[in-house]
Amino acid sequence: MKTEAYINKIIVDTGLSRTDIQSLVEEKKEELKGLISDEGALFVIAKELGVDVTNENKELLNEIELNISDITLNMKNIVIVGRIKEIHRVNSFNKKSGETGYVGSFLLHDNTGDIRIVLWDEQVGIFKDERFEKNEIVKISNANAKKGRDGGIEIHVGGFSKINLGPEDVDYKKYPKIKEQFAKIEDINENLGSISTEGKIISRFPVKEFTKKDGQNGSVSSIILRDSTGKVRITFWNEDIEKIENFEVGDFISLTNLNPRKSNYAENRIDVHANSWTKITKKDKELKLDAKFVDKIVNLQQEKGYASFQGVITTVEDLRKITLKSGDEVSLLSFTASDDTDSIRITAWREKADELSKSLKIGEGISLKNVELRYSNYWEKNEATISFDSSLDKIDLKISNLKIAKTPTKERTSSFSKNFTEINSIQSSGFFEIKGFISNELKNIRFYEACTNCRKKIDNCTCDKKGDSKMTMIVSHIVEDESGKIRATFIGEAAEKLVGTKADLIVKVKDTPDYDKLLEKFSSELVGRDIMIKGKVKFNDYSDSYEIVASNFQDINVEEELENRMNEVIS
Repeated sequence: MKTEAYINKIIVDTGLSRTDIQSLVEEKKEELKGLISDEGALFVIAKELGVDVTNENKELLNEIELNISDITLNMKNIVIVGRIKEIHRVNSFNKKSGETGYVGSFLLHDNTGDIRIVLWDEQVGIFKDERFEKNEIVKISNANAKKGRDGGIEIHVGGFSKINLGPEDVDYKKYPKIKEQFAKIEDINENLGSISTEGKIISRFPVKEFTKKDGQNGSVSSIILRDSTGKVRITFWNEDIEKIENFEVGDFISLTNLNPRKSNYAENRIDVHANSWTKITKKDKELKLDAKFVDKIVNLQQEKGYASFQGVITTVEDLRKITLKSGDEVSLLSFTASDDTDSIRITAWREKADELSKSLKIGEGISLKNVELRYSNYWEKNEATISFDSSLDKIDLKISNLKIAKTPTKERTSSFSKNFTEINSIQSSGFFEIKGFISNELKNIRFYEACTNCRKKIDNCTCDKKGDSKMTMIVSHIVEDESGKIRATFIGEAAEKLVGTKADLIVKVKDTPDYDKLLEKFSSELVGRDIMIKGKVKFNDYSDSYEIVASNFQDINVEEELENRMNEVIS
């Protein structure tokens, strides 16, 4: 069809003047950066105006391929080619008509840049194509450029669009394969749409079953991955859990197509989630650790991640046995190292704890390499954890004026008589004071609505005038001393104080998949914690043992108790 024929057809069908049509042609050519002829512009304009010119030159527009850098807002009938760089998830939603709609997206790349491709409804079926994977070439026709949620430009593929995987009419040399780039763990943030990373598996958590909001069953598992810059939790859901079945702690792996998200329960933490397109590869590679050496212990408080330092052992606690959720019993050892600027608490687990408990002595100099620094809410400062990639060597180190750790001021006041009773000697009900350490992980938290006047459950309230309703929680732990163990129950404010979080916040997570991870977070802070408890002891017929309900508790300052002993060593 000649240019004049296009113009005449548009005039007849729309009533526009020749001048109006010519103005539209110039606007279209400017919009498409001069990549289209007058005839092509008229073809596009006719289609936008609803003028039927489909009987001739149907393939005209398909010959106009744009670079990603050429795309501008509100472009229509776009033809673009590139390689898949990232694959994002498919989501469902309810349409106004009551039908279910679907939307999915991926990131397209060419040598001029990247752009997000959004697919709607039946077009998302391409996500199930076995060829739909990273680095595959895609040709998209008859798509539109729109403003995205982040303010940038994205291309939308609708019902009249065409998407072709592995097209035959494309020069593949113009689209070289994308080289995989692995993000360092310390650089992972929630603004990255999709990432690849690599490192060593240092922890693996068992599969947990849960019930979704729609009543269906779900499952979740996760690993902790470490590189030279830090560590991150990577979570696998449902059928994707199979992807980590053949990998073990200590394996060095690479993972592609992961989605970072802000943690729902740990402030300032980023978690990473796997999806259907995540691929895992085991590598014959070692983790290279070169943690920064910090010359003064006080400066460890300004560091994060991993560090190396030296100090003199100033306290060594007794080796403890901790029961994990899995039922496994593992060892835990805590000790402190000091120099003339500060001291730091250090923990070791499992075989490392067993080994060090036989060799560490107060007053010895030590060099620690590649230990993890982690903030303690109780001590209000960083602590250090020894992992299987850390090392501890004895060195000849003499330091005068060693600094001994002190308990935070807010914990110093106490109503305790300190007339403690050994746990195994409790043979009757009554009020007792005990001291020991928390030896098991937190497995569950119970909740109920309580009257603010009498503090009883709302259903059991006997007040003449009921008070306001308050969400109250109950937490139970096993507390051990050298003589035995006892179940300790913390209710209301005592429970909130123990875990450091309000009940009304925790209950919001109770029925979500994040609940187990929240319990794990609390457990990591509670297990091994030295504590003194005042409360009422009663006999539980079901467990056939005595239990204590805490009316008050306080953390024990182990360093203060051992300070006199330390002074003897260094005097």
